[in-house]
Parts: sequence; C-alpha cells; structure tokens
Amino acid sequence: MRSATLRPVLLVAALLGVAAGPARAQAERPCIVVFTGVQRGPDTTFTNFYTTPTGGRNAFVGGGVDATCEGQGNRLLADSAEHYTERGELILISRVRYSEPRMTMQSDRMVYYTNEDRLLATGNVRGRSSSGTRFTGPQIEYFRAKPGVRAVPSWRAPGRPFVRMSPTAIQGDTVTAPPGRRATAAAGESSRADSVDLTADLVISVNDSLVWAVGDVVIERPDLRATADSATLDQGTEFARLLRGPEIVGRGERPFTLVGTVVDLWSKDRKLRRVRADGGAKVTSDSLILTGDTIDLRLQDQQMERAYAWGGRAVADAPDQRLEADSLDILMPGQRLREVRAVGAARATSRADTVKIVSEERDWIAGDTIVAQFDTAATGDTATTARMREVVATGSARAFYQLAPSSGVRGAPNLSYNRGRVITVLFRDGEVRDVQVRDRASGIFLEPVPTDTAAPPPGTKAATPPRKP
Repeated sequence: MRSATLRPVLLVAALLGVAAGPARAQAERPCIVVFTGVQRGPDTTFTNFYTTPTGGRNAFVGGGVDATCEGQGNRLLADSAEHYTERGELILISRVRYSEPRMTMQSDRMVYYTNEDRLLATGNVRGRSSSGTRFTGPQIEYFRAKPGVRAVPSWRAPGRPFVRMSPTAIQGDTVTAPPGRRATAAAGESSRADSVDLTADLVISVNDSLVWAVGDVVIERPDLRATADSATLDQGTEFARLLRGPEIVGRGERPFTLVGTVVDLWSKDRKLRRVRADGGAKVTSDSLILTGDTIDLRLQDQQMERAYAWGGRAVADAPDQRLEADSLDILMPGQRLREVRAVGAARATSRADTVKIVSEERDWIAGDTIVAQFDTAATGDTATTARMREVVATGSARAFYQLAPSSGVRGAPNLSYNRGRVITVLFRDGEVRDVQVRDRASGIFLEPVPTDTAAPPPGTKAATPPRKP
C-alpha cells in the first residue's frame, strides 16, 4: 500500500500505540523514530507502510528522509530509509548525515539500532565530535550514551581510519585525504599546532578521551612522530603508552630517536615533557648515543634537557668520550652536554690527543662514582665536539692517562697511572693538564726511552770501540 504525500510529522510510535512519557523515561526507553517530511522542489517525501504477520509495522521512505529519536536530541538525514520496528533497525541510504550535540557524522550508508542506540556507518565515513576529534575511514560503530545502558559514548573504527584529536571544537564537517596519506584535516586546519594525528588498523575511543589504537600505529604531532604495534592515549591527562616495537622521533632543532619495548609519554599543554622507555632502551641524537634497560628523558621546547639511564649497564657514547655505570644522570640544557654523573662501577674513557702523541690506546678513569664536567655551556658546542673540562672519580678510584712528550714533538706519550680514594683530572682544550690524587695515593709515571743511533739493530752486535795504540 502506497500513501500520498507524507504529512508534516509522522510518529511511528503513534501507529504502534506507544504513548510519550516524561523526558527521563524517553531517554531511558528505546529510540522512538519520528519521520519529518522533506520538501525538495516539486518532489516530496513519500512512504510505504507494511504490517508483518506478527503485527509489526515496517516503513520504506524515499524522496528525502528527516528522522529523529523522539526527545533524544539527535537527527538523521538521508535520501531514503527502511525502518523495521520489530528488529529495531533504521537503515539510511545515500548521503546520510547524523548529528547530536556530541557528534556529527556523514557516510554513504548507516544503520541505527534503535533498541541499543547504536549507529553503524559505512562508506566514506567522516565526522567530528564536540571536543574537536575528527575522523575519516571506511566504517565506524558509534555507541550513544544511554541511561541504564552506558554512561558515556564510545566508537570503534576498523579499516585503518585517520583520527585528528584537537583540544577544542573545529568548525566544519569534512575530513579529506590528500595524496600520500590516509587523511588529514579539512582545508585551513592542517597546520594546527595543538593537534595529534593518529592512524592505525583499529581505533577505539571512549568518551572522546581514552583512545586505543591497534596495528601499525602512527602518531604525528608537531614535536614528534611515534610508531608502534599498539598504543593507548588519554587526552585528559595527556599520557600515552606505546607497545611492541615503539619508536619515537623527536622533532625540532636537534632531533632524537628513542626505542624500547614499552614507551610512555607525558605532555603538558600539548607539548612533550617526558619520555620513558623500558626494555632495551636506546636514544640516538646529535649529542650522544645513550643505552640502558630504562631511559627517562625530560624535555623542554622539543629538546632534551636531562636524561636518566639505569638497569644492567647504562652507557653514554659520544665520538670522543664514553661513560658507563649502573646508572647515569646526564644534564644537557638545550641538548648541549654539560654534566654526567655515573654511579656504580663507573668508568669513563676518552680518545688521546693524537695531535701531540702517537697512540691507539684510550685514556680511562674508574671508580665507584664519576662526575664529568664539559665545556659545552661556555663554548656552545654540541656533544659531538664537547670536551671534558674536569673528571672526578671517587671510591677506589683509578686513572690512566697519556700525556704529550715534554719535548713538544709529536711522538710516544708519557704514561700516568694513579690510584686513590679521589682522583681529579683537569683538562685544557681537550688535553690532560693535571692529575690530582687524594687519600691513599699511589701511582707511577713513565717516560718513553728516546731512540738513538747508538742502539744496535735487532739481531746484530754492538760495535767494539777501537783499542788505543
């Protein structure tokens, strides 16, 4: 049976004999679908109704659909729709749009499950939430907040969606995909400095705050790029955790790369402040290579300010210096190496000054604790060229250093080996200037034997001086 033009408001609930109740009762009961006619020039919405053998009423609507759940503040628009009351399904087809105070969405097709207040959108899905989260992908399943069923809304998006999370709502409804990327923000929004872009095989969001991402996760921010097999993000506390093969690449004047088994990130005002990697952690930067079971970085203005490493043997490697200990505390304001504190069987090695001496051996100093000071703060060099200014070893301290020949001519070095409770080594222009030993001091100083023509070659006898006549 086909009806004439749909009257302005058709209440399916009235056809089924359901009366409207108070506002709270309306919110708690299943969605009562209300269709409103849509006028499009000479064409007007039309509908067909069918009664099932069990007494249910089904509706088929064409020519433009404008529907809502009575008293629940949402709205669904489409070219056509099918409503199956017994199954609790409202199917919307072609140019579908959904809106409510907390979410707007559009897609090629949607199914609204009225008994569950659950929406399944498929085909070119694009949407945004009231808090500024925008997404695009092939499919999204949206669960509305419903008293007695779920306290907060959530959504689930498979098929490798793109999600942009911003701290404030953004005007506009569309999210488009440029060449080379799954998607990005609409025109005029791609340069937001406070946004987090997320791509993964599956993304789940709860209350537009807690986010889970699974499968080839990529997180893009102005200050970093992060990849992992899975990740969790809390937009409220600005905390994120990356699992299984995570890698963090810091952006800025001095970029760095951090890897580990598990990586945690803390931000404030959408700026990265702390990164911690556990399990075979490693940081690589222009300043140094830092390894340890656990590495904890503190950042300011996209640069490392301080680094802690511990677990197993922590090692800090620079081109000309190497420090290792049970734990390391590295102070590097502006990502310029200033001080390293090494605790627990500490050992520091450095290259000898090959400009003045001929040697392949490294200088070294060891002790229970080592504190190394660098000239970086004064010279403005990076750790690539930073030179030690002072090294202090305490507790069973030992030191071996090679000094330039006293002749001033490049050659074999003088050797200095010392033991004591405290050893202080002072440098000038990267060269050992003085070695000071305190308490239980002992040591040895060796100078190379000068070579001369009087010494016979190997395998020959020295010439016998001639006898006096």
